[in-house]
Amino acid sequence: MMDLNPGLMLWTIISFVILLFILNKVAWQPILKALDAREKGIKDDQEAARKASEEAQATLDDYQQKLKEAHAEAQTVVAKAREAAEKVGEELEQQARDKAKSIVEKAEQEIDLHRQAAINEIRGEIAVLAIASAEKVISKSLNDEDHHRLVMESLEEQGS
Repeated sequence: MMDLNPGLMLWTIISFVILLFILNKVAWQPILKALDAREKGIKDDQEAARKASEEAQATLDDYQQKLKEAHAEAQTVVAKAREAAEKVGEELEQQARDKAKSIVEKAEQEIDLHRQAAINEIRGEIAVLAIASAEKVISKSLNDEDHHRLVMESLEEQGS
């Protein structure tokens, strides 16, 4: 084994070179091609994932912007609705004030009419009393005590 045999060495080297050539054609080339294809596939997948991530981020940014806009628009709508409600409330309050004022004025007019009617009625009764008293005084001559008694009687008659 320790012997150097040049013929055996030559055939060993030739078989090794032939084996390398066969392995290169049969195994290494397909393995290298498969590795290159796998590396290209991984790079393509990484690029696709990067693009998808960028698109997802852009979509997320767009969604957040639209959400902010929708929130701002909702606040505007709420503010406008609040203004409209306040305006309607003020209008209703003013209408209620106007109606109450009209009712008060109408009541005051009715009170004045009733007061005037009562005054006229009292004046009429006073006139009747005065006439009745005058008739009694004229029909007979009386002293102060009789005058007083007649007025009291007339008042009692009118009261009943």
